[in-house]
Amino acid sequence: MSHLPIWFLGSLPQETCDRLIVELSCLPAQDATMGVNGSELAHAHRNTEVRFADKDYWFGATLESFVREANRTCKWDYDITGNEAVQFAKYGPEQHYNWHVDNFPLCGRDTDRKITVVCLLNDPAEFTGGDFQIRLYSEYTAPLVRGSMIAFPSILEHRVVPVLSGARYSATMWFNGPRFR
Repeated sequence: MSHLPIWFLGSLPQETCDRLIVELSCLPAQDATMGVNGSELAHAHRNTEVRFADKDYWFGATLESFVREANRTCKWDYDITGNEAVQFAKYGPEQHYNWHVDNFPLCGRDTDRKITVVCLLNDPAEFTGGDFQIRLYSEYTAPLVRGSMIAFPSILEHRVVPVLSGARYSATMWFNGPRFR
């Protein structure tokens, strides 16, 4: 079966990764939650620490430019009209996020998440485990290195496998638009 690309890869300079880790680590931490309103705490499914930047945080413009390029190059052609705040995540030993999608089609909102972008901010040599995978007919492990940015349709299942040692740092942002029809 032939289909459009399931992901689009880009990269950030290492200095940008360092700046993001320093700046975003200063924000208040919280247990990661799930669900439309972020009201569900389920460590068996998602266990990580997150922080949220202000909606107008400077890095959002970098991610928006990357997502627009991915949307055009991959021919997803989603109608993107907005975005959510940058989420900074730290995965320590035994922390993970099981298979999930980032879209909530039955929630009744006026918009749907269309494209997710994830940035790996530190070197995979600093942690074991923590692979980022996407599933479409098969499981694919994304070849992420420090500074990798990966954009993909928010309707695709994906996960972060458990970190076994060290810490994995990432920044994620969701881009939305009118409901899927």
